[in-house]
Amino acid sequence: MLKLIRQNHEEQSERLDDFALAKVMSTLWHMSQRQVLTMLQDLQIFGLVNFKQSFCNIRERTVAQEIMLTAAGVGLVNRRQDTDEVLFD
Repeated sequence: MLKLIRQNHEEQSERLDDFALAKVMSTLWHMSQRQVLTMLQDLQIFGLVNFKQSFCNIRERTVAQEIMLTAAGVGLVNRRQDTDEVLFD
């Protein structure tokens, strides 16, 4: 998920919301929008992503908008040349 958010940023696309991210994720893994939101909330607790969260009356659920990586999230996605640390490759 972190790599997908990073790739979206590198392409200079608009920031993702949970609906768009769930759509992309569904092509790789079977994940519902609610599962994507739960994973985003977990990643936010760990300080890896930030997003605006609000209740949407139209969708009748909580939504995440303007999803972006934090500095810590970028550090996990990008290989660090000086320490060769990488968690995702």
